Amino acid sequence: MDKEEIKDALTAEIAAELGIDPDGIDDQMSFMRLGISSVQALKVVNRLRKRLAIDINPVAIFEFKTIDDIAEYLADEADDDD
Repeated sequence: MDKEEIKDALTAEIAAELGIDPDGIDDQMSFMRLGISSVQALKVVNRLRKRLAIDINPVAIFEFKTIDDIAEYLADEADDDD
């Protein structure tokens, strides 16, 4: 799974959680600026785990500040698992 696929999935899940259009989400904006609460972030992580069938440590969403950052991390993790 590559970074772009993960970014698209993560953006879609965040948009669904916030009730906004995915096209309106900047992948360089911090999760805090997007308005994601910690509870919402955990919901997004759980849905992303199921959608992508990858193990995501929930803490990762708080360690990485942007969609782009976490997508890169998850893509690297997926490559390491191969």
